[in-house]
Amino acid sequence: MGYIFTRQQLYSLVWSEPMRILAKKYEISDRGLAKACEKADVPVPERGYWNKLQAGKNVSIRPLPTRGLGKSNNVAIGIERWNHPTDQEILKTPLPPAPEFETPMDDIRVQVMALASKVSFPKSLIKPHRLITKMLKEDEIRLQKKLATNSSFSWNDPVFDTPFEQRRLKILNALFTGMDSCGIKPSYSGKQARELNVMVGDQYIPFMLDSVAAGKKLDRERQGYCFEPRNKTDGMRLSITSWHSPKDNCKSWEDSKDCKLEDYLSYILAEIMIMGEESYRSREIYHYERLVERKAEVQEKERNRILESKRKALEQKRKLEQQRIDHLLNQAELLHQAKQIRSYVAAVQEGNATSPDPMPTDELKSWSGWALAQANRIDPIISGGYRKRV
Repeated sequence: MGYIFTRQQLYSLVWSEPMRILAKKYEISDRGLAKACEKADVPVPERGYWNKLQAGKNVSIRPLPTRGLGKSNNVAIGIERWNHPTDQEILKTPLPPAPEFETPMDDIRVQVMALASKVSFPKSLIKPHRLITKMLKEDEIRLQKKLATNSSFSWNDPVFDTPFEQRRLKILNALFTGMDSCGIKPSYSGKQARELNVMVGDQYIPFMLDSVAAGKKLDRERQGYCFEPRNKTDGMRLSITSWHSPKDNCKSWEDSKDCKLEDYLSYILAEIMIMGEESYRSREIYHYERLVERKAEVQEKERNRILESKRKALEQKRKLEQQRIDHLLNQAELLHQAKQIRSYVAAVQEGNATSPDPMPTDELKSWSGWALAQANRIDPIISGGYRKRV
């Protein structure tokens, strides 16, 4: 069984009783509960807290810190954060309150801009960020392989030795260093490090740093063609987007006559963090709206199911009633036929007595007995057919 708590709810729980007792109550290991608290930035009592409290000693309760940018306010324990409840679970569970965010985005923007403005961005690669160090080491390995094989094969050509790529590395180094200082986690993938992203809290924010004129080259590279080196004179552009922002609405900065991309680094860093928070809020609102829609759909489906069930029950009731009526009419018809047979037998017996060519007595008696037996057989009163319920 799983549970979803708000950070405040989980905070109140872990400061209400020891973790081992809570863990048993919610069917999770105390280590698992501690990890959930750590991930959600929910402080827990220090070792010895409960013994000191029981002994009447002074203890301090650490306050719950503000939710970090892009981080969820909900903590899932023993269940996926975005689980898919069944229709029955949706019907039985009341809708949670609509997402609310304590700090307006305008205030968040002011705070983040102030934070980013204090970040110091290195301008050289003298002390490169760990990711830049990794890129450079991989480039050196390629170069050594090329020299060792004396091959013209381009796969082992260094990637980051051109003036354009060196400048690109410096910008990335500055951004990655700034991101680390603000507590967000950059990463990259691909030989040319063209796939860049950063985790702002729990939000994945992709961004791109490349030549302004690299559009067609990028399309060919994505289709599997070899990497095409950028020109030394190419201007550079950085763009960021998120899952809820279409490409035509993404934020971007590029070299201009008056400013270089390097002049925008604090703004870029701030916008990335802001987009992380916006992405979280948009995701929360999207999932809530989808839950509201799903509940309405499930309720409508349930109403239709009930109506259909009632319609079928009424139809079955009408069908059974018609069967009873048909049975009643059939019994009445059988009684009428039985009476007709008896009247006919009596008429035959009476007519046979005055007939010029009468039926022999034994034969008439045998036929009359058979005919009356048939009348008795179909007579619903004698046979008890009227007692049978349909």
